[in-house]
Amino acid sequence: MKKWILVALLVCCQPVLALDQVELAALLEEARAEMEMPGLRAAVRLADGTIFSAAVGLADVENSVALDDSVGMPGGSTGKTFVAALTMLLVEDGVLALDDPASKWLGGIEWFDELPNAESMRVRHLLSHSSGMGDYPYTMRYGMLSIWRAISRGGIRFEVEELIDMVDREPLFSTGEGYAYTDAGYLVLGRVLEAASGREYFDLLNERILMPLGLDEIKPQDRSILPDITPGYMAGARNLRDDGSMKIDPSSEWTGGGLVTNPTMLVRFHGALAEGRVVRSESLETMLDSGWRDPLMPDRHYGFGLFVYEDGGRFGHGGLWPGYRTQVMHYSSSGATIAVQTNRDGSLDLEALVARIESQL
Repeated sequence: MKKWILVALLVCCQPVLALDQVELAALLEEARAEMEMPGLRAAVRLADGTIFSAAVGLADVENSVALDDSVGMPGGSTGKTFVAALTMLLVEDGVLALDDPASKWLGGIEWFDELPNAESMRVRHLLSHSSGMGDYPYTMRYGMLSIWRAISRGGIRFEVEELIDMVDREPLFSTGEGYAYTDAGYLVLGRVLEAASGREYFDLLNERILMPLGLDEIKPQDRSILPDITPGYMAGARNLRDDGSMKIDPSSEWTGGGLVTNPTMLVRFHGALAEGRVVRSESLETMLDSGWRDPLMPDRHYGFGLFVYEDGGRFGHGGLWPGYRTQVMHYSSSGATIAVQTNRDGSLDLEALVARIESQL
């Protein structure tokens, strides 16, 4: 009898979550309707490693296919955190150092030598968007070439070096003395990683991070037609053609993001990162503490591949690819990690949605 009383006491004393899978689905459906999304999904990882997820709405509007938890969506710039983590692993291995000049690995290559601050930028500056380099998406050259390729080739695809070469030659600021988010900087970083390791980025990522953590539903955007993904919707228009191709070729993103994922994979990765199972704990501290800080925004800065809030009280990353939006956040106080993803782009406050979910835990 005493044994059963003890068991009953242990059960009743366990913390009761205010949010479960059913309630998460209800919260998501309300948010989906409010923000007019075709589909919306989320995963929550608790401090003890428990994960629950939910998906609402449609993956494919035209064919009335319901969204599920595991089908792929391009995760946009959430892939930068993977790039940063892989960089820290190579630093731990002694393959390269954070204070290595990028020119140590790329100097003498014409496209690199013509970049702003080419001689002074270091690995740490590329990781934290503090190199002084601008970006390509809003340059006239990118816009004009995109239009021409869309008309003449039926799609927009660029090689990595083409995109880097579109960056303005004048620096935005002296190296390390400011912050400017730049996909081009992460493309340069990708070339540094390959030069230092002698390996291709996606192969190294799979070997060092994806396989060891069992993140088998994360796939590289290494081809023009991505298998097993949902359609995305841009201003209500479907982004996938009949053959599965997109107007903007997803293989162009590379180390600017470049990964097909889902919320469960993202919370597993970020949870493992927070627990010191991706890089060492001291490496994570470096990722969180580094980067240029705006004195006008003391509670927020960009570290290494992570947006960091409240001195590491929470950290994560957002992602945009045409037709898709993603957001992931880890909360240090509770140990919870939350990721949300939708097959619609545009102006959506997914950070607020993640905070809304966290407030219900």
